Amino acid sequence: MRKAFDPDKITQFQSMRESLTLQSTIKESNRCLLCFDAPCSDGCPAGTDPGKFIRQIKFYNYKGAARTIRNNNILGSVCAFVCPVEKLCEKACSIKALEDPINISGLQRFAIEYGKRFQIEPLRKSKKDQGKIAVIGCGPAGMGCASELAKMDYDVTIFEREDKAGGVPKWNIPEFRLPVEAIAYDVENLLSMGVNIRLNTSVENNEAISMLFAEGYEAIFISTGLSVAFKIDLFDNYINAVDYIAFLRTVKFDREKIDLKNKNVAVIGGGSVAIDSAVSAKACGAGKVYLISLEHLDELPADRDEIELARKMNITFKAGCQINEVVANEKTITGLKGTEVEWIEPGNFSPTNARKIEGTSFGINIDFVVQAIGTKPGYEIVRFKKSLKTKGKGIVEVSDFFETNIEGVFAGGDVVNAGSTVVQAVGEGKKAALGIDIYLKNRGKKA
Repeated sequence: MRKAFDPDKITQFQSMRESLTLQSTIKESNRCLLCFDAPCSDGCPAGTDPGKFIRQIKFYNYKGAARTIRNNNILGSVCAFVCPVEKLCEKACSIKALEDPINISGLQRFAIEYGKRFQIEPLRKSKKDQGKIAVIGCGPAGMGCASELAKMDYDVTIFEREDKAGGVPKWNIPEFRLPVEAIAYDVENLLSMGVNIRLNTSVENNEAISMLFAEGYEAIFISTGLSVAFKIDLFDNYINAVDYIAFLRTVKFDREKIDLKNKNVAVIGGGSVAIDSAVSAKACGAGKVYLISLEHLDELPADRDEIELARKMNITFKAGCQINEVVANEKTITGLKGTEVEWIEPGNFSPTNARKIEGTSFGINIDFVVQAIGTKPGYEIVRFKKSLKTKGKGIVEVSDFFETNIEGVFAGGDVVNAGSTVVQAVGEGKKAALGIDIYLKNRGKKA
């Protein structure tokens, strides 16, 4: 059984769920059926192997459980907080046929925290004798790839343009969902493997790939993610309309600059980042927060838990609606006008497929607008584009082994899957590492 949200914790930007106690951990793990071919393990894209670590917890091997998680998933701490388990491992849980699925994320968090408290030994350091690999971007996919390559004794350098490692979990996921200590712990584990992280280092010009090869790197992994938010033309040039990346980053690292006390906020979008933005606005003291989406309530792309969180925080859902007009005082938005919509073609959630429903016009007073309608690859991919094969919105095309059309250049994570979960990105990074290893072996390299 999962612990309930604590709204007070959210408004204090603290973890919204308490950790499991030792007693509740023992009770929860004892519910496990110890399946021989654990379906929960098959349901994890990163191969964290919950079947194994739950078995270890059940038999009181808490340090062993912590090792299993950390060894299999370099972002095991992050995933314990943000992984959509109800769609993955818990969805596959065998006991679900009889009762609630095992609280896998809660058990994972307990094991990770136990390992931190009792200081399990550091991960084995790479011997760095199997060749040099460059990883561009220190987010989940880059960290997943780097950790696997380090296990294979490659000399890995990650180039990160920001001044801190961690990617989206570090910069965009609110603290009530992901404490800063969680990503710090995972980065520390990666560094313990001997992976070199070069911060404040952009790799994005047209000659970047050839320059890295000239410096002796034998393969390159691109994991730059989706860093440019889509915006709606309707909100151009208004001073109180921002994209969700800028908003969430400010909330997390510069909150005193945000004054939303008792103000009305509109968040445009219906996905996970829209929910994060809406709840963050409410936590910052907003009076009324509207979540306005083209999708209807049963079509929202956000996870069930996220939708429940928004409801508990008294977010007003205006689902199946479209904003058509801005009311403004010079460059400041003061209100929005819109209508309800229906889909011309069922199942096609494109804005061009939305049709206004006559007689459903509405207007709301608004002080601040957050646009949370998705992202696309950053400008570095555009600069690589002359030689790197991409498809719609700049998404990089790769083979089954995550190799691009350029020999020795691989890619994974959001820049390939167009935006998925942290655990999916870690899994793709690990698979790409295997692809890199196979590629170098086929060139006669040692592995």
